[in-house]
Amino acid sequence: MNLRSLDLNLLPVLEAIHTERSLTRASESLHITQPAVSNALARLRLHFEDPLFVRDGRGVKPTAMAEALMPAVRDALDRLRGGLEPRSEFDAARSTRVFNISARDASAYMLVPPMAAKLEQVAPGLRLAWSQIDRGAISTELASGRLDLAIDVPELRGANLEREALFSTPYACMLAPDHPVAKKKLTPERFFALRHVAVSSRREGRSLVEEIARAAGGRITPVLRLPNHQPAIEAVRRSHLALVAPRPMAEASGLVVLDLPIPSPMLGSVVYWRRENSEDPAMIWLRGVLREIAAEL
Repeated sequence: MNLRSLDLNLLPVLEAIHTERSLTRASESLHITQPAVSNALARLRLHFEDPLFVRDGRGVKPTAMAEALMPAVRDALDRLRGGLEPRSEFDAARSTRVFNISARDASAYMLVPPMAAKLEQVAPGLRLAWSQIDRGAISTELASGRLDLAIDVPELRGANLEREALFSTPYACMLAPDHPVAKKKLTPERFFALRHVAVSSRREGRSLVEEIARAAGGRITPVLRLPNHQPAIEAVRRSHLALVAPRPMAEASGLVVLDLPIPSPMLGSVVYWRRENSEDPAMIWLRGVLREIAAEL
């Protein structure tokens, strides 16, 4: 695309129409007149040689071309807003900055709900984009600026990374209330005999529960392997399967929670960021919010 022929001031209009699905509401969100929005849309249509939005009831809906453009448009505008935000101060209540965060499934499961509730109260305009980046790519993603924070295991290494421990929690075993073992003492023998669900983001290799059993001299062959905890928890709720998961997650599930009868590692979560962002007031604020929420776990 030849950017010289495109007025970049039109991009916020494109974003607003896509978000609001209405030219009237887009004009209100941008604090400009509706004729100005209509004029901007006409110029965008001419440039992209596409209607971009078509009538849909009382509003509009995006064309395939508009949908294809939006990820790049949003990313560019988000980066620009973040870059122009004064670095000497950060007003969370008024900020519209976007933070990109990578987190393991278990950490996101525990941190995202309370964080969403917190931000709704103190920073309603701020946006968080959560993802799960491959561990080997985290350092590169942070260095490139495509990622602001990463929450992962303590062993992550990188020359330009700063880190701070968030929390460390034990694992526990989850069972449905009507499971035959739910009201019994969980012995090693009973634990090994359970029909387990394994959660692992990897397609191959031993899962956590298999490693725990192996270290204790036992063996477990999971009957179900899943990449995320949420479907695993629901599978346990509706069956006589067992799931080993971080204890805060287990206790929030409403299922029966039993202590593991064999030694197991702790789940350690560390937040990582690029060293150059250590003094960024917005990043300092966000890490503080994470620290507060982690402390409550």
